[in-house]
Amino acid sequence: MNFFKQELFWGGFAGILIAVIIFTFSFMGSTVNPTPKDMPLALVVEDEGVKPPTGEQLNFGKMLEEQIKQNDNESVEWTILESREKAINEMNDKNFYASIVIPNDLSQKIPTLLGPSPQNAEVEILINEGLNKPAAAIGEQVANGIIAKLNQQVQTNLYTQVSERQMPLSVEQAQQLAQPISVKTEKLNPVPSYTANGNAPAVFTQIIWLTTFISSMILFTVVKKIGLRWTSLVSQLLGGFIFVSGITGLVFWLANNVLEVTIPDKGGMLILMLFVGLMFYFIQGAFLNWIGYAAAPIFILLFFFSMPVLTLPPEMLPDITKSWLYDWVPFRFSVEAFKDILFFDKNPLNDGIGILGYTALISLLVMSLSVLKPTAKKLEQSKVKEPARGAD
Repeated sequence: MNFFKQELFWGGFAGILIAVIIFTFSFMGSTVNPTPKDMPLALVVEDEGVKPPTGEQLNFGKMLEEQIKQNDNESVEWTILESREKAINEMNDKNFYASIVIPNDLSQKIPTLLGPSPQNAEVEILINEGLNKPAAAIGEQVANGIIAKLNQQVQTNLYTQVSERQMPLSVEQAQQLAQPISVKTEKLNPVPSYTANGNAPAVFTQIIWLTTFISSMILFTVVKKIGLRWTSLVSQLLGGFIFVSGITGLVFWLANNVLEVTIPDKGGMLILMLFVGLMFYFIQGAFLNWIGYAAAPIFILLFFFSMPVLTLPPEMLPDITKSWLYDWVPFRFSVEAFKDILFFDKNPLNDGIGILGYTALISLLVMSLSVLKPTAKKLEQSKVKEPARGAD
C-alpha cells in the first residue's frame, strides 16, 4: 500500500490527465467536425443572352446569377466577377477555391439543340487546387451542383418547347437534351505528385520548426553556461545561422534527391527554407533568452495546437480557433510561403520580406535586447562594486 501513498504516483496521475486534456483539444478540438463556412467561390457571367423570334430576352447566365444571389447558403460566399481573366488573377492571388465561368454565347447555343445543327453549350469550372486541395474539391462539388440545377432548368425549358411545337426528336437530340450543358473543368495551380497530397508546405514547416527548436535549446544551454553578454549573443546568432543552414540544406537534399518531392524552383525553395528557419530560430531565441527554459513548453504547445489546423482551410475552422490561433501563428505564414513556391510558381520573397521578414526582424531585436536583461549574477556584481565605490 505504500506504493499508492507516494506523491509521485498521484502527481503523475494528475499530470497525465492534464496531458490528455491538452492533447485531445490540440489534435481534435478544431478538426473533429470541420464544416465549411463562407467558403469563397466566384461566378463569372459573360452571357450576352438571346432574343427568340417570339418571346422576351432569354439569358440563362443572368438567371443563374440571380438564383445564386437569392440562395442564402452559409457554407459558401459567392463573388460576381466581370471576366474569366479576372477570376484567374484572383485565384492566383489565393482569393477563391473555385470559379464558374458562363461564356458569352451560352444562351445562343442552347436553342440550337432543337435544330438541325446543334452546337455544344458549355460552361467552365476553374479549380484552385494549390490553395487547398480538399477545399478546392468541395468547391468543385458545389459548382457542379449549381450547374446540375441549371441543366435541369434548361432541360425543362427545352422540353416545354418540344411539347408546345409537337416536335419529333431524333436519338441524337434526345441524348443532348439529357444534359444540354456540358462542363469543362480546369485545374489552376495544380498540386503535383510527390507533395504529400498537397500537404508538403505544412510538412516542411513542421520539420523546420522542430529542428530549429532543438537547435535553439542546445545553443541557449551553451550561452547559459558561459553567460549572456554581447560576445556570447553574437556567437549564439552565428551558431544559429550555422545550425539552420545545416538543417535546411539537409532537409532540402533529402526532400529533393531522396524523397523526390516536386520542387519547381529549387534555388528559391532553398533560400525560403533558410529564411523560414532563421525566423523560427529568432522567435525561439527571443523567448529563451528572456524567460529561459520555461519557454520550451510554450513552443511545444504552440506546435501541438497549430499543426493540425494548418492543413485545413480557414473557412472550416471554428471561429475561436481562427481568431485566437490561425490568424497570428507564425506557422501559417510559413505554410502560405511554401504554397507560393511549390504550387503557384512564384517566390514570396520577390515582393519583399513580408510578414515573415518583419516577424524575424522584431524577434531578432528582442533577442538582442536580452543582453540588457537584469540577472542574478549582474545584480550580485553590482552589489559588490557599491561598497568599493563608497570606500573611495
